[in-house]
Amino acid sequence: MRSRPRAAAGGGAVGEDPLARLARLVEIGDDLLPVDAIEPARALLERAGKRRLIAPGVNVVALLGATGSGKSSLFNAICGAQLSPAAVTRPTTTHPLAALPASPSPETAGAVGRLLDWLGVHERVRLPETPAWGPAAVGVGESTVLLDLPDIDSVIRGHRAVAERLAGLVDILVWVLDPEKYADAVIHHDFIAPMAEHAAVSVVALNQVDRLTETEREEAVRDLTALLAAEGLDGVDVVEVSARTGEGVQELRARIRAVADLEDVTQARLAADARTLAARARDVLRQEPADAPGPAEAAGVEALEAAARRAVGTDRVADAVGASMRLEAARRVGWLPLRWLSRLRQDPLRALHLGADVRRRRPPSSSREAPISRTSLPAPDAAADAALRAAVHAYTAQRTRHLPAVAQEQALDRLSARAEQLYDRLDAAVGGTDLEQARRPRWWRAANALQVLLACAALVGGCWLALLRVMDRYLLLPVDPPRWGHVPWPTVLLLGGLLVGLALGVVGTSLARAGAARRRRRVRARLHRGVAEAVRTTLTDPLDQESARFEEVATLVDGLCSPTRRGYGSGGSGTVPAG
Repeated sequence: MRSRPRAAAGGGAVGEDPLARLARLVEIGDDLLPVDAIEPARALLERAGKRRLIAPGVNVVALLGATGSGKSSLFNAICGAQLSPAAVTRPTTTHPLAALPASPSPETAGAVGRLLDWLGVHERVRLPETPAWGPAAVGVGESTVLLDLPDIDSVIRGHRAVAERLAGLVDILVWVLDPEKYADAVIHHDFIAPMAEHAAVSVVALNQVDRLTETEREEAVRDLTALLAAEGLDGVDVVEVSARTGEGVQELRARIRAVADLEDVTQARLAADARTLAARARDVLRQEPADAPGPAEAAGVEALEAAARRAVGTDRVADAVGASMRLEAARRVGWLPLRWLSRLRQDPLRALHLGADVRRRRPPSSSREAPISRTSLPAPDAAADAALRAAVHAYTAQRTRHLPAVAQEQALDRLSARAEQLYDRLDAAVGGTDLEQARRPRWWRAANALQVLLACAALVGGCWLALLRVMDRYLLLPVDPPRWGHVPWPTVLLLGGLLVGLALGVVGTSLARAGAARRRRRVRARLHRGVAEAVRTTLTDPLDQESARFEEVATLVDGLCSPTRRGYGSGGSGTVPAG
């Protein structure tokens, strides 16, 4: 069975530069994704920057295969000369070998040298101008380097490590399989499947087909094609090749050249690395339930605000505002002879360090950063403190339940530190609330003036009666005062001033009590809004930012993953690094 024309591999292009998306993902997802997902992405971005600068326009092709696949023999066949040792003993390739273009330009030669130094490939041979045997064409391109790597399943750990490292760095991957081990589970699970996103820069060669009959060939190619498709490389065809007879070598050269001639094969390889890392990150994100906020969130906010109001004592402050106004009314519109009694009572707002005189001593809040004096509100009791802490924990846990475990733990740690500031922010919210202490009803001044007038009338009447008494008793000068009907005017002034003043004081204090109740309600609503604002800035907004950041991370991950490979994820633990 001959190989079909290559179909377009999914995921070869995205609407936006995948590396730019990956950079944004690293920037905002540093503490939302585990280290083993972020660090490879950061390393890939660093490698991409270096790779683009070192040798733009130069491509590196690597032959990867298991022991006995005939990889070195195929390397020689592509090069058209015996450049890599090939023998029955294993392993024959102990160090990576690079085949350089036959006659590159000085610029290309310099770029190739820098690139191989960066890759750590020190053994190098140059392609012959004409092949020693085989077809007339040699190599895989004028600016393409061919690498023969150690066996990917080598029993020597160092050999396998070198193959794994370079498989994560080269531009084009050529998987060399043989009829005996083409379906080996280790090779596919540990190497090929994790590189499924690299279909656009991958070539699969089934070597040693000269050992098979025509029927065996067709069956092997059919099985291998189905296996590759199941692993996500459904756009990669199988090239049938024999390094011994030269069959299919020219077609393999052409296939490699076609991949190398892509507009930017290095960018395609790096983009595939980015999609591979995104697939791993997506698997992490999918491990957690993505519950959308709902009624439970609103209930959690209300419970949190209620616990905060109880802890900071908003009702106590509102009651103190009402009591303070009633006390002030007793001093302003109460019956004048008894006003001195109200002076003996302490203003409840001053006891809480919230009195109007305290506010006058505070610096003007010309900016949002102006400090607010600490109040003397009593510390919450143990029950209120425990209720607030429980509400904070329940709310933050409920809002972060959709995050991955690592991100949820880190978010809770950050929010716990902010929650420790909640009491200070709540206290500041109370201290910054307008308690209307500087506002006095206008009628208080008129009522007070009337009280003073009535007191003066009573005083005049009393003094008048005292004078009449002195004149009658000691000076023997009886004087008949003017009368209002049968009642002397001095008595009218004295009794009228006292009784009317008392009645006016009762009416005034009653009206002031009604006004104090209204003020208490207004201040209570204002305090509730201040507490809600403190809770919002301390906890709710940061949680919204965490959720928005997670949503952006999830969007970036989904955008990075190739649409045709959404279902892939089982091979994310392979040993071949993506970067």
